[in-house]
Amino acid sequence: MCSPAFRTADGYINIGGANQSNWERIADVLGHPEWKADPRFATNADRMRHLAELVAAMEAVLARHDRAHWIEVFDAAGVPVGPVNSIGEALSHPQVLARGMVVDLQHPQAGATKALGCPVHLSETPARVDRPAPLLGEHTREVLREHGYDDAQIDALAAAGVVEEASSDPAATGPGARAGVSRR
Repeated sequence: MCSPAFRTADGYINIGGANQSNWERIADVLGHPEWKADPRFATNADRMRHLAELVAAMEAVLARHDRAHWIEVFDAAGVPVGPVNSIGEALSHPQVLARGMVVDLQHPQAGATKALGCPVHLSETPARVDRPAPLLGEHTREVLREHGYDDAQIDALAAAGVVEEASSDPAATGPGARAGVSRR
């Protein structure tokens, strides 16, 4: 059974009903063993043809309990199941934290922030996220120098508004705040 996420009393879960034996366990867990013989749901092809009806019937039962309940009972029955996490739940999940997927950083204007860590962990060449996103124009001068521009040319581009540079004045923030130019 290939299906969408299912609504429970407090959120959504995914249920792995990709084969006949899992489907039969799902019907039993939901307290509807008669669904196994229902011609609309007897085979995977039948279930797909009648997916809207099946989802409605399943969600009518699933709405009676929360995600934790259904995860526990489906897991006990050997049916693959898992929660559909909100962004907050996903970012605070113990596995995400153990893998270093959320890192604390200090941003020069925003202060303490969180960022996503690197999803790939290599033992000999570990990646790390140890600095915040750059300010608008923070690396303009450095990048242009790498491409052969001198300071006078960069100053002319900045004065003409062609490029932005991050301000060295903390009071001058936002678009148009170039190095040494205050927006007061």
